[in-house]
Amino acid sequence: MRSTCFISALVAVAAAAPAPSPQLMDLAAIDAAPDPVFVSAPLDVVSDIPLTKRDGATLTKRDGTCAPQPAGSGPVPSPDTAEAFKADPGLQAMANNAPTPDGYSSAFSNLDGSLSASKYMGLHTLKSFDTLGCASLCDQADGCEAINMYIERDPSVNANTNDCPDPPSTTNYKCTLWGAPISAEQATNKGQYRAEFHVVITGSNGYNKASPPDPIDGFTGPQELGGAINAPLDNGKNTYMGYKYYPFSQTQGYDPATCATACKAQTAYNSRHPAADGTYATCSFFNAYVLSQNAVPQGLYCSMYTRSWAPSYATNYGQYRGSDRYTVSRSYSYTLA
Repeated sequence: MRSTCFISALVAVAAAAPAPSPQLMDLAAIDAAPDPVFVSAPLDVVSDIPLTKRDGATLTKRDGTCAPQPAGSGPVPSPDTAEAFKADPGLQAMANNAPTPDGYSSAFSNLDGSLSASKYMGLHTLKSFDTLGCASLCDQADGCEAINMYIERDPSVNANTNDCPDPPSTTNYKCTLWGAPISAEQATNKGQYRAEFHVVITGSNGYNKASPPDPIDGFTGPQELGGAINAPLDNGKNTYMGYKYYPFSQTQGYDPATCATACKAQTAYNSRHPAADGTYATCSFFNAYVLSQNAVPQGLYCSMYTRSWAPSYATNYGQYRGSDRYTVSRSYSYTLA
């Protein structure tokens, strides 16, 4: 990001022409902002149903139909055995090198079991070992408090004891969502048998979501959002007032109260510079979130609106520019009381 400063000029937001909907991240302007300051001082289904090994249960065998199963996106170790899978250094490196999503803390890393815990909320199969994508799915799920990202060895066909007892494997990246905090002690689901095929797990990482930010005087909230607000026109009118961006530094951290101050200051400025008919836009609602670039938090992004919007409009989960990935985390809204 370059050093040209734009964040201090409230007048620029007021004077700009109404921004079109949707409200994509202004990456060119983010480039122009000061750089952030860093100080030296981290089973066998495609979706929905987890492979859960209950307390006291044993691994069981199930007969299938030999029907082909969805191909996974991960590499298959050689030799194609459960032992080689669990010992594969490349798979373990994915877990060890995965970034901790912003707004989450690591509960455990690179274990050989997935969670068997309370308040299971669903399973998703991803295209890569994507802890950021898994966290985004959690942010979009009401009540989600934790995630488990892991790599699973699954059969390439629905294994059958007589006709296809031990088929070649396929490797899947799994993301499960949980509505309660998690711990390493709960990563006890080591897999199961499908006929003679051994489903096993490696590279299991768990993360707990951070607590929500504090309430702010004069506003209702915080309201947790699954992404950034992407508001439509309201009866033909654009309610989006613009944004303020604050790069992280030794003096600027994640604090939605900074956005509340900007919201009130924008209203005050507009009241001093009304339209010809004496009207002016009032900031009645803002969305505060962390903008990260390639998993590194960059700053606090504050989007401002003349009216409130429901969480169902928080559909901007991030975007790419070339190979750079920009993600949204710790997204909350506040409404003027």
